Amino acid sequence: MPRIAIDPTSEMAILRRVVDPEKPFSSIEAARAILHFRFSARDQTRMNRLAAKNREGKLRPAEEEELNNFIRVGQTLGILQSKARRSLKVHRSESGDE
Repeated sequence: MPRIAIDPTSEMAILRRVVDPEKPFSSIEAARAILHFRFSARDQTRMNRLAAKNREGKLRPAEEEELNNFIRVGQTLGILQSKARRSLKVHRSESGDE
């Protein structure tokens, strides 16, 4: 799959630099806790409804902003969880548990 060019000034690009994936979380407990972060059922339902309206081209401006907020939070969560998984892998390899 081709990589998508990311604007280096975007929120996600800045966050990726802050949450340096090459430097693992020092706390195994923190990494495990981050992997349990999830959207609530209510938020998932809301996102699905907004996404459906978006596909139909029927989003109002406030709904578009809300959907974009959900997307940004999801991207942020994805970055943190990716780092958490890498951190746990590093901790396992350092302790010989692989």
